[in-house]
Amino acid sequence: MTIKFRTLIISLSLITLMISGCNVVNILKLRNANNDVEPIWSHSDSKFAIDTDYIGEKVFIYGTINGVDGFKFMIDSGASFTYLLDTPKVIALNLPQGYELNLAGWGDEQDSLGHQTSMKSLKFGGLEVNDFQGAFLRMSKTRYFESADELIYDGIIGHDLLRHFVWTFDKKANQVSVANKPHIPQGETTALPFDTFMTKISIEGNIDFGNGHQIEHEFIIDTGSRHYFKLSSEYPKANDVKLPNGQVTAADFGLSGKAEHQRVTLPKITLGDILIKNIKTNIIENDDEDDYWVIGNATLNQFITTIDYQTSQIYLQTYQQQAFKSRYNLFGLEVRKLLSGNFLIRYVMPDLPAMASGFKVGDIITQVNGINAKDISKDKWLSLSATPGEYEICRQSLPCIKLQSQHIDGYSNL
Repeated sequence: MTIKFRTLIISLSLITLMISGCNVVNILKLRNANNDVEPIWSHSDSKFAIDTDYIGEKVFIYGTINGVDGFKFMIDSGASFTYLLDTPKVIALNLPQGYELNLAGWGDEQDSLGHQTSMKSLKFGGLEVNDFQGAFLRMSKTRYFESADELIYDGIIGHDLLRHFVWTFDKKANQVSVANKPHIPQGETTALPFDTFMTKISIEGNIDFGNGHQIEHEFIIDTGSRHYFKLSSEYPKANDVKLPNGQVTAADFGLSGKAEHQRVTLPKITLGDILIKNIKTNIIENDDEDDYWVIGNATLNQFITTIDYQTSQIYLQTYQQQAFKSRYNLFGLEVRKLLSGNFLIRYVMPDLPAMASGFKVGDIITQVNGINAKDISKDKWLSLSATPGEYEICRQSLPCIKLQSQHIDGYSNL
């Protein structure tokens, strides 16, 4: 990691500490709470598959808390520690309530409130940790959700547990595996050394903005992000970089609510000997040009990705006969899957077909082209949204709407 990047993170941490006082002390305390925890490996092999579920670009595994099975956790390499969320199943555990936490993140609204808690046992198959601490987050009570029915998972696995092992993600096989020995690459694989600093892992890469402007930079690896690539809006401004003309306004939601931003397609990024062309990029409003340089799961899922915390290497194994391709939201609807199986509209993108067709935030989508939403996975929705054509989209207690989507010059049509 560059001295400039380390200095930036340290400076931001000190500023936050001065502003937030006890809350940051509590967050730092929780970051280090599991440093002495020794995981128990009871599986007969050095590697095994965990029950897995991919929802869109995010990946979830199933585990056991205090002897109770069936808890669903998102794997998030960008999270400093493990979270439990306020689902009925977690609440029923009646876990102890410790010091308060005010957790901020992506978004422009209020932070999320929570507290420290502890689990006697957290287990994923043949992997177990005892007396493990984490955060309990009242997620359904924040602007991260429009409805508590969006809370379709129970927790988030962060760096405090991930750091002990080797994790392999294979979206095509709908599988996550964990190992307690260093990874041995197979097939056409690129090895990328990563650096760990303040629980974040980052790799070196090159980004090409076009018009002869290229730069080497560090990219944070974030399996909790559903996007391809993010960077700070300040970098193009400060360095007279002309971004592509094809831009759309979009929004994402994080621990601090909604954040609107621009999305563009950049010519390419290079990771080792891997060249990724035409990568959809979120330009995040920020005052620091070195912030928000993030590679998310939409990119990582186009490879068999292994994060080897034991050797500090990331391995990207190429799928056979699959070239990298960005998917675009041509509908203009940002949706979340509900517990019911329907889709909830969280954001309607300006100047795209959904806005002109009368869709509203809060509408519940029940059918697409005569297929019940319950039978349409989030990944299938993303594919439909990225495919130009005519669609009939039906909403709960509202008329169905015909929507015609098409490519956007300079953005999805290159």
